[in-house]
Amino acid sequence: MSDRPAIEIYSIGTELLNGQIQDTNSFWMAQQITALGGYVRRISILDDDMNEMTTVLKDACTRGTRVVITTGGLGPTPDDMTVEAIARIIGVGTEVDESLVERYMESRSIEKREDVSEGLVKMATKPEGTIAHPNPAGVAPCVESKVGDTTIYSLPGPPREVEALFRQSVEGALADIYDDTRLSLRVVVNLPESQCGPILHSVMGTYPNTYLKAFVALSERTSDGQRLPVDIVAWAKDGEQAQALLDKALAEFQAQAREKGSEVEVVTD
Repeated sequence: MSDRPAIEIYSIGTELLNGQIQDTNSFWMAQQITALGGYVRRISILDDDMNEMTTVLKDACTRGTRVVITTGGLGPTPDDMTVEAIARIIGVGTEVDESLVERYMESRSIEKREDVSEGLVKMATKPEGTIAHPNPAGVAPCVESKVGDTTIYSLPGPPREVEALFRQSVEGALADIYDDTRLSLRVVVNLPESQCGPILHSVMGTYPNTYLKAFVALSERTSDGQRLPVDIVAWAKDGEQAQALLDKALAEFQAQAREKGSEVEVVTD
């Protein structure tokens, strides 16, 4: 899948590395991106450290990543450094988005600009020249930045806000990148992973724009051997082409599985 435009997800926060909070955001976004036909190349967790953040995110842009999505580090406290890190990567300063400040004032019935807290002002701050998408479920916005050919979407950390901003400000842009049709099918074979793995690679090599994945963690031991679930995914410019490709990949998978003594059961649920 290396020929597909790549997306990388970075969750930022020392509390994630310490095991205080579980990173559910990356799991959820990966599901949404996959459903759009997208290709997630990397998911990582970063410490609240400026050098770490700038080095890793700059490297992601240098490697030609089409879209980078970050979560966390947009709050009002000193360890929230995502905006500053992105600004350093771009090579610009930061600026306060006064339209966000006005939105905060209206939602909190604040009459004077000088009465807006430093924390709110910080959450309205973005790298110069970037776009701040207002948060429909909270305060900190989604900051959209361009670094060469890479677009960075910086989201806050709370899952409810991540989901709302992803739906509002990210999902449509990703759908435009991956404008083809993606179809998937789950099957089950009575083969161990060691025998199934070569079949998966063979089918993907025979039919480009397909992806096959065995789920060992979901496998079951039976009297007939190991029941191993496998997902077969195919994508093309329209539904008819995608279905034809999926059918060919399934037929090839079935033929090679039979050679190893296993029938292929299509899961219909």
